[in-house]
Amino acid sequence: MEQKNSYDVELLDLRNDVVFKAFFADRRNNRLLLNFLNAIIGGNLLSVELTDPTIEIVHSVDKASVMDLRVITDNGEQVNIEMQVRGHQAFRERMLVYWAKMYASQEETGKSYTELKKSIQIVITDFHLLSKPHFHSKFQLIDSENGALFSRHAEIHVLELPKVTEKQMSYLDELGKWLLFLKGNQQLKEALAMESSTLQDAYDEIRRLSQDPKTRALAIAREIGLKDQLQRELDAKEEGLAEGQRNIILSLLETGMSFEEVAQATKISMDEIEKLIRSK
Repeated sequence: MEQKNSYDVELLDLRNDVVFKAFFADRRNNRLLLNFLNAIIGGNLLSVELTDPTIEIVHSVDKASVMDLRVITDNGEQVNIEMQVRGHQAFRERMLVYWAKMYASQEETGKSYTELKKSIQIVITDFHLLSKPHFHSKFQLIDSENGALFSRHAEIHVLELPKVTEKQMSYLDELGKWLLFLKGNQQLKEALAMESSTLQDAYDEIRRLSQDPKTRALAIAREIGLKDQLQRELDAKEEGLAEGQRNIILSLLETGMSFEEVAQATKISMDEIEKLIRSK
């Protein structure tokens, strides 16, 4: 969360997926959501409707819960938006699975193939995912030789927050300013709000939301839950490294090497070698 400002309320961090969902899922902010989506997909959407209008974030401390937004546009297309603060090696494959499930969910409702509508997956990352320098990437199914579009039904957008900076502010487009607003501190949010009536409304809303006790409690719980999850993963990694070192040491000792020789070969102290051997 942002540090408390001496002249204002402590703003909740919109990169927290609980806050992100509470912000955009509120019916009062439908115009903000519509503006944000149009800035991303470059469309002229007239309206969007959340598939689940309730804000089900009561289980936000569950690390497995997904705080995404699923909407239906005025032309029947599906859009899924999510905020992610951490990546992993298979993150791109995960995105494909999410898109595929969203697209396939239409068939489950009894629609024929000709009735299926476009499905758009939008992922906002607080980490670098792609090698290109620009913050917005759009992917579609195309012919690798001539670039011909296979189907307009598949579309994935990646928005990388680290690639948009305050130094770029004077020449950012509407989407860039939205992303800067999402990641910026209170002072930056205020500066952006002065340039745009839409972002002024967004600033007023995050101020209001930041004063809601329930949302604040859920946001804090989510932060703690994610930090606990990260620590468990780090602990497991350290345990795995220790186990690997132990196996190497035992293998070397079995060859007839002395403790001193093993210590010299592995650059591990005698005391540490003894601890690793006694660890099981």
